[in-house]
Amino acid sequence: MRRFSLFLTVFICLSGITAFAQYGTQFDNRGFENWANFGSNSNTYEPVHWHSGMSASGSFSGFLSQQINASTTVRPGSSGTKSVKLWPVSVLGVTANGNMTNGRINAGSMSATGTGNYNYTQRSDSRFNTPINTVPDSLAIWVCFRSASASQNAQVRAFIHGDADFKSVADGSLDPADKLVATAACSFTRTSTAGGDFIWRRLSIPFVHNGPCNDPRYILLCVTTNEVPGQGGTNDDMYIDDVLLIYNPSIQMGAIASNEYQPGDILNIQYTLNGTMSPENLNGAANQVIAQLSDANGSFSNPVEMCRITTNNSGNFNVALPSDLIEGDHYRIRLVTTNYPMVSNDNGYDLTVVSSNADVAETEAEDEILGVEIYDLLGRRMEEGELTSGIYIVRYQTKNGIVVKKIMKR
Repeated sequence: MRRFSLFLTVFICLSGITAFAQYGTQFDNRGFENWANFGSNSNTYEPVHWHSGMSASGSFSGFLSQQINASTTVRPGSSGTKSVKLWPVSVLGVTANGNMTNGRINAGSMSATGTGNYNYTQRSDSRFNTPINTVPDSLAIWVCFRSASASQNAQVRAFIHGDADFKSVADGSLDPADKLVATAACSFTRTSTAGGDFIWRRLSIPFVHNGPCNDPRYILLCVTTNEVPGQGGTNDDMYIDDVLLIYNPSIQMGAIASNEYQPGDILNIQYTLNGTMSPENLNGAANQVIAQLSDANGSFSNPVEMCRITTNNSGNFNVALPSDLIEGDHYRIRLVTTNYPMVSNDNGYDLTVVSSNADVAETEAEDEILGVEIYDLLGRRMEEGELTSGIYIVRYQTKNGIVVKKIMKR
C-alpha cells in the first residue's frame, strides 16, 4: 500500500513579482552620471539636465566662466562613478558663487544681489524644467563642502511651484510669489576645510507647504556654494551626488479570492506598494514584505508569519496556510513592511478554515487522485518532464480533499 506523507514543515512562499517604479517623479540624471559635451576643450560641458553658468541667459552671461565639473569623488556607498564639483570664482572683483540648477541661470546684473540674477524654470525649453504634479515628503541629497570659513554656509533649496517661469532671485525674493506651492531648504556648514578631506553628509530636507498656490506643476532645485550671493572664498568647493525625492510610502493588500480554506491550501495575495520603500541613495537594507495570519479569533496579537519576500515593488505571492491550523471562522491576513514599518489593511472579511476530509498525516493509495499540480519555489507551474534536481511543491486533488507535499527530486 502506497502512502503519501504530508510533511509541509515550512510555509511556502511562491513569489510572482510585478515591477512598478517605487519612486514617483524624479529629477533626470539624478546621479549625475551623464554629461553633455563631456571632455571637450571648450569648457561647456554640464551634467545632462543640470545647468550652471555655461548655459546661462542674460546680458552678463558672457562674463561667466566654468564653475562646474565632473568628479570621480563620489559619496560613500555609491554605485556610480561621478559626482558634481562646484566652486566660486572672482568676476570683475565680485565673487560669483558656484551655482547649479535643474532650471536655468540668468546673469542680468553686475551686483551679486541684483534682481537681474536668478535661477528660473523655463517652461518653453524642456532642458530647463522638471514637471511634477505632487509634493514629495522630502528631498535627500549628498554633499561634501570644503571651505576655508567655518561660518560661511552652503545652501540647497527646492521650490515646487505652479504654471509660471518661476524665479529664485539673488536678493532672496521669489517671482511670482503667488505661484509658490512648497519649499525644501537647508543651509549647512562645511564638512571639512578648504583642500581638506572629502567628508560627505546626507541631507534629508522636508518639504513645507508654505505657498499660497495649491497647483504643483514644476520643481526648481538650486544648489550654491554660499547662501549669501557674493560671499565665500574662491578656494572653497562643493561636491553633490545622488539627489532623490522621497515620497511617503503606503501598502495596500488586495482581495483574497475565497473565504473558505483547508490547512495547506495555497492563497494568492496581491499587494500594492507606493512611495519610497528603500531610498536608492541610502545605504540601508532592502525592504521586505511579510504576510501574517491571525489566530482563529481574528487577533493579530501573536501573528503567524507565513511568508516574507524582499521587494520594493507591487506584485503578488502565493502562500500556504499552515498544515496544523485548527478549524475557525474568523481568520484574517495582513501584510507588514520592514522599511518605513507599515501594517496594511487586513483582507477585510473573515476566512473560514475547515478540516480536510483527507487524512493530513497520510493519503491512502486507494484515494482517487483527481489532479496533480507541481510548482517550483518561484511559484512557476511545472510539468513533470521539466523537473530537474531540486525541491518542488506538489498539490494533490483527491476525492477526499487536497494534500500539499514538498518533495525533493534528486
